Amino acid sequence: MKRAGIILMVLLMFRIFSNAQTGASCATAIPITLDSVLRTYTISSSTGANLICTSSGTTSITYFKITSNSSAQSMLLDITGSAGQPIEVGFYNGVTCNNGAFESASSICLYDGTGLWAPAESFSISPNTTYTLRIKTQTTGTIQISGQHYTPPNNDCLNATELGTILIYDENANHMPGPGVTPAQLCAATLENTAFYYYTVETDGVSGVSFENLTCDNNYGNNMASLGFHFGLFTGDCSSLTNIGCHTGPPFDVQFNIGSLPAGTKVYMAMDGISGSNCYYGVRAINAIILSATLKYFSGWKTNETNNLKWVSLKENGNKTFEIQRSVNGINFVTIGQVSGQINSKNEKTYQYNDAAPPDYCFYRLRMVSTAGKYSYSDIIKINRGNNIKTRILSSNITNQLSLLINGQYKENFAIKIIDNSGRSVKTQVATINSGENLIHVNTGSLPEGMYYLILSGDNYKKTFPFLKS
Repeated sequence: MKRAGIILMVLLMFRIFSNAQTGASCATAIPITLDSVLRTYTISSSTGANLICTSSGTTSITYFKITSNSSAQSMLLDITGSAGQPIEVGFYNGVTCNNGAFESASSICLYDGTGLWAPAESFSISPNTTYTLRIKTQTTGTIQISGQHYTPPNNDCLNATELGTILIYDENANHMPGPGVTPAQLCAATLENTAFYYYTVETDGVSGVSFENLTCDNNYGNNMASLGFHFGLFTGDCSSLTNIGCHTGPPFDVQFNIGSLPAGTKVYMAMDGISGSNCYYGVRAINAIILSATLKYFSGWKTNETNNLKWVSLKENGNKTFEIQRSVNGINFVTIGQVSGQINSKNEKTYQYNDAAPPDYCFYRLRMVSTAGKYSYSDIIKINRGNNIKTRILSSNITNQLSLLINGQYKENFAIKIIDNSGRSVKTQVATINSGENLIHVNTGSLPEGMYYLILSGDNYKKTFPFLKS
């Protein structure tokens, strides 16, 4: 009887565990890890009717859940179903699925069975919050999903992506309405998700842009009048753009040329989806300077001790080296390291570089050097490691005790480490500080006489204090 009870308990536990992520209901939604890895999921046996799309019938539905990060970045999913069958993605504002939580503006119809999903520009994402997706497919089987936290690098003119003559692929699904341009300048009635680009005219004459391999989706069904994209071209600079042409149309390939411009002219472009269409596309410039490398983004992240620089190249054309350059004023840059490029590549490549000894406030850029010795620069990014925490040692000549005065902004844990002149760690401890003035004591009685360094580290703070033990 006892053995039978154990077997029954194991079976019940297995049933509970197996039901936990079946996706058959909102309560058993399958978690999607937002790490850019493409995974295959089994479609559940549950069925339901359409929520927003025009396809009729009661077919398979599977529930998934995604969780925002602490920075409340937008979320991007790349979805592919079976055999090109239509897919409906319904979005719920939370972990419960009821009429009050359903967000129609952030739901989408993928009539060709593949496409991009992102929350609508009108939806405000909360940090560390779980949301639910109900994905309806025409058939059972499997579905492939790749997800990531994503902040568009080219969401405004100042951070426009540079175009060359080689086709690069991008999307506008996570973007916000374009700042600095009007709908009329893009042949549009409204702007919802605008991506910015620019190129430099190579020789005097006609230039333009080419969009290729376009696919667009939104929740207006397969009505071509509400599906597609529009864009505008501009000269000048981001503070004062002059419109020189625009185009609108369904998601078909298009090449748009503008009148003769002198060599060296910088041309900006803003691209927006019709009625908030999420579009995936290839884009290139015509009569433009050839780039040794085209970047998807260049970003910097603070760790406790380093600045971690990350970038993705979309295409590389004779690109030999990425030189990492740093500046303390945003004007005068010095090279602090380099990473080898791929020379020639048509595939995305992720790079990173750790600045092990960054100043409290600095600027970075990439210098991309071709095999022919020509070079171009990335956008400039800045990282501020400092904050309003004020810290000082009450005396620089220490005997048995070191006293540290810390004026904090909020409650926070700090790591305290003392190293000797050779860099060897001789003492560590953790201190909790509160908002306002805090006095922290560190026992130094066991340390031999000599020169030492106290390193104070917090979540977004690191500072080194030299002191003499006598």
